[in-house]
Amino acid sequence: MLGAGGAGFARCLRARTQAWLWGSRGGALALARSAGAPGPGDQQPSGGRGPRGRQFSLSAAAVVELAPRPLQPYLRLMRLDKPIGTWLLYLPCTWSIGLASEPGCFPDWYMLSLFGAGAILMRGAGCTINDMWDRDYDKKVTRTASRPIAAGDISVFQSIVFLGVQLTLALSILLCLNYYSIALGAASLLLVITYPLMKRITYWPQLALGFTFNWGALLGWSAVKGSCDPSVCLPLYFSGIMWTLIYDTIYAYQKCSLTDSVLWNQIVVMVVQPVNILKPWNCALQNGEFCDLHSRHPQT
Repeated sequence: MLGAGGAGFARCLRARTQAWLWGSRGGALALARSAGAPGPGDQQPSGGRGPRGRQFSLSAAAVVELAPRPLQPYLRLMRLDKPIGTWLLYLPCTWSIGLASEPGCFPDWYMLSLFGAGAILMRGAGCTINDMWDRDYDKKVTRTASRPIAAGDISVFQSIVFLGVQLTLALSILLCLNYYSIALGAASLLLVITYPLMKRITYWPQLALGFTFNWGALLGWSAVKGSCDPSVCLPLYFSGIMWTLIYDTIYAYQKCSLTDSVLWNQIVVMVVQPVNILKPWNCALQNGEFCDLHSRHPQT
């Protein structure tokens, strides 16, 4: 401690001597240098930046940014930079696996890992199918024009090949389960393929999303127990569907202001039309606040 204090005193004394010799301007510089400020020729610290000069972070978006350039469009296509959808797909699986566990025991970590990897792949496959179906619409909407297929970063053929790779990997995970679960998991593929089309033929595509995203509530139980118990799986499944209706409806209203009018009837009307049925009750309960909100987003 004495050595460190003596060194600090020596630096301060040298700085004050230089300040007296060089004048006020040189003194300010000398005092700053003595306090540890970098000089003109000193190397600036990187501040936690990576080898490419970008800020280091462990977020999903940062991981995509740090990936090799040729891979980034594919990672964005499967929405790896936006993991919330993966969590929404994965959580019903964890609920079911947890309920299927023996009393007093933790859920099977092997099953949780399998379903976690499967959620990433199947969510990516669903997003790939969605962007393939909607590529012409996405080009006309500011919010979606930067998606890889719409922006031309990936061709339709490349997206089909990438979809095949994702489904093949997902199938390899599914084959680790029992035969009942393999058949049950394969049945969900119909929902994955048709869900993106629902917004074109119904005002309730979020209901189709609920049936798709909560399939893990059935599959998780059967993977542990060997088959589904309707008294447990069906209440969990339909509760998850109601949960999906709530969060997806909120999401639809949030993106109303971000969606161009050209897609209003195809996408946002899925919420507006059902609300017309409930409009008198909402207006009465909320003193017209909901009417004001609805009038700001008229159909075009």
